[in-house]
Amino acid sequence: MVATNDIRTKKKPGIGRAYGYPALAGVVVFGGAAVGITAAKEAVPAGHASAIKLMGFAEERIDNAAGATGDQYVKIEKDVRVIPLPGATVANIGAAVYASADDTFTLTAGSLLQIGTIDAIDADGVWLKTL
Repeated sequence: MVATNDIRTKKKPGIGRAYGYPALAGVVVFGGAAVGITAAKEAVPAGHASAIKLMGFAEERIDNAAGATGDQYVKIEKDVRVIPLPGATVANIGAAVYASADDTFTLTAGSLLQIGTIDAIDADGVWLKTL
């Protein structure tokens, strides 16, 4: 599934870093969605065919659908946050997590890129620590 709007989730306070990357021409990156970069260091939604590395989560929505590469910048946060990951158990803590789309995560690698590892599982859900 692909995000169709901004994603709001819980994050651990005081943990994280942020980096800015130019948005690839023709893309929309939703706030809170997983983001990757291309070989030319352009920000794209996770699951985009040109993504070679997943970096973290977009701080806010960036609409570069009608823009050229670099017209918009995506601020990408690396942190610890709750993600939807059905079927994860305490036994999966420390396991690699992969993204098949900007809001869809799995423990199965296949040809997917890794976004992080399971940091904890509690009443709030599955906590992902980005790479």
